[in-house]
Amino acid sequence: MNEIVYNTLKKKDYIVKNFLLKIIKDMDLSLNEAILIIYFMNQETPILDIDGIKEEAYLSEEEIMEAYEKLVTLGILETKIVNQNGIREEIISLDGIIKSVSQDITKEGKKKLTVDLFQKFEEEFGRPLSPMEYEIINSWLDKGTSEELILEALKEAIYNNVKSLRYIEKILLNWKDKGYKNKSDVSNGLIQESQDNVLTDLYDFNWLDNE
Repeated sequence: MNEIVYNTLKKKDYIVKNFLLKIIKDMDLSLNEAILIIYFMNQETPILDIDGIKEEAYLSEEEIMEAYEKLVTLGILETKIVNQNGIREEIISLDGIIKSVSQDITKEGKKKLTVDLFQKFEEEFGRPLSPMEYEIINSWLDKGTSEELILEALKEAIYNNVKSLRYIEKILLNWKDKGYKNKSDVSNGLIQESQDNVLTDLYDFNWLDNE
């Protein structure tokens, strides 16, 4: 077998994660930019090794530098100085890629939670929500009210047989005044209120009249 062909076949395969394909598509990266990202992602310690990249990625030095500078400008790649066993070395930071992926995952997670929240309201109300009701619920989220707390308020309203966003909003405002931020705060608050009511009843009970 031809030695050049043999050595080429022996080279390691590169792994391309699906999130990388999404970043390439969303940011409309060129083929050379995509190849460079894939190259760096498959290096244990990514460095701007021009000769290594030329051999592995089949790009010219001009193509490598042009793609690299574009990726740095976009904030996807960054050069950092690190100390390796007392030796200062320039490495390629992939934090920009990780940050982009994290933001996508967070957005998708929040989107799913919000969809589930609306579905829960429609299940409990037994009907589709109106556009105005969607706006009201979204306004609670925009003000920083957690979905967990909103669901607890919904549960409280259904327990009292009231299917009204106005009623739920009053519950949320009441809980906000009490400093409740999640389900645990609500549970602990109800326990404390129950204990306070018992003590109040004991103090108010007229023991002499009961004799």
